[in-house]
Amino acid sequence: TWETVTQWNIGLDFNMVNSRLKGAFDYYQRRTSDILSAGKILPGVLGANEPLENAAESLTKGWEFEISWNDQLPNGIHYNIGFNLSDYQSEVTKFDNIERSLSNSYVGQKQGEIWGYETAGLFQSPDEIADAPTQDKVSGGIQLIPGDIRFADLDGNGVIDWGDNTVDNPGDKKIIGNSTPRFHYGINLGADWKGFDVQMFFQGVMKRDIWLGGPMFWGADGGEWQSVGFSEHLDYFRPENTASVFGANLDSYYPKAYLGDKGNKNKKTQTRYLQNGAYMRMKNLQIGYTFPRAWMNKANIQKLRIYVSAENLFTISGIADMFDPEATAANGFSNGKTYPLSK
Repeated sequence: TWETVTQWNIGLDFNMVNSRLKGAFDYYQRRTSDILSAGKILPGVLGANEPLENAAESLTKGWEFEISWNDQLPNGIHYNIGFNLSDYQSEVTKFDNIERSLSNSYVGQKQGEIWGYETAGLFQSPDEIADAPTQDKVSGGIQLIPGDIRFADLDGNGVIDWGDNTVDNPGDKKIIGNSTPRFHYGINLGADWKGFDVQMFFQGVMKRDIWLGGPMFWGADGGEWQSVGFSEHLDYFRPENTASVFGANLDSYYPKAYLGDKGNKNKKTQTRYLQNGAYMRMKNLQIGYTFPRAWMNKANIQKLRIYVSAENLFTISGIADMFDPEATAANGFSNGKTYPLSK
């Protein structure tokens, strides 16, 4: 059947201090029932994948808040300040499949969970590789050499693996982040005086984790030769501990570079390359001047204003330089190319 959505919300609007201070707050819960997903595990004699069923249910809890101040100073400067903030989280509250596999939904799962390995650095020598827990499973049997990623043995069994790939036995995997954008915000600032006016708008996300991957992130090692202009892509592991024109040394950002698919052993979802998707962007700046009405009346013009406007002037972000945090947020995880927004 179709999914069923049930939502309730409660809100408060306020207008205070002679209408100079205004605001609103809204809290809501949305329950989505009969979500289509793989249902109960069926015997192998079925000879096919389990059919989709209305097997899951999720609950989303969220809130929105906005406040503004509008006033005029004794010298005639009129100004306004506005701020809005919102957040939500979704959790699976029911799922017929009791396997609790990491490759499927499970009760208690938060939307956007990122499971991966904890990175313990780069292998520096053959002796260090020999003394470390074996990584044959995650490396696909490809021999490790200095410069490869070293994963942490979280369960202490001497083998780096994914266990049963379930919540109850994830091996050396753990929740390393969440891709759900948290705490969306916007800031409006404006002022006008004797015909001159300025308006600014900022927006951003306070918290988000992103696993990028793909050739645009890994550079030449991922087959993306055109992206070598980014400084990160000149910082692969090199055996000599000396600075070079590439700025690479034993503390390099990327592991040893490979041609072909041998480098896939280093590209497992992990803490070392998890990206911080939080950002703040100046979306718009507009400066204008409105000509006095007395001047315009003589020319039979009701109103005349000239202005200049700029979009996406600057961005503050911790994401890798070859990606745009807002474009990536719109497209979800990116295993390919994302194009930055126009400035």
